[in-house]
Amino acid sequence: MSRLFVVTGAPGAGKSTVVPELVRLGPDGLVVMDMDELLDDDGRLLGIAVADPEAAPIWPAYNALWLRITALVRRSGSPVLLLTPALPQELPEGRWLHLDCPDDLRRDRLAARGWSTAAVEDALQDAVELRKMVPRSVSNQGTPEDAAQQILTWIKE
Repeated sequence: MSRLFVVTGAPGAGKSTVVPELVRLGPDGLVVMDMDELLDDDGRLLGIAVADPEAAPIWPAYNALWLRITALVRRSGSPVLLLTPALPQELPEGRWLHLDCPDDLRRDRLAARGWSTAAVEDALQDAVELRKMVPRSVSNQGTPEDAAQQILTWIKE
């Protein structure tokens, strides 16, 4: 089966923003997927707002669904690049990379989305935890194309 590459990052790291550049610049055959792509425009999956803490019980099933989707694609011989906020223990397959950005930039990005101060602080704490769990990282403080190039270089290693 082809390889699974997983890029994680806390909210505001730029995962969704970099997807179009990964698709544009990626090698032929690389399938790029963002976990958010199954969500409705308002961040719901089957009517449940997945970012809501009350949705925590559905996350294991959502992660399992993504592992199944990536396996279906990879069995055709295509490598998959999955962007996700998940932790390695939540998706225990693949080669992992952390997409990160400076905390002040993350604050600005999330404030521009209208996030509350408490939600921004939670995202900053998520970033701290991800830095510990996935030490290999690339910084997304330039353009989405710059971040995509760094990710694609990592895939080729």
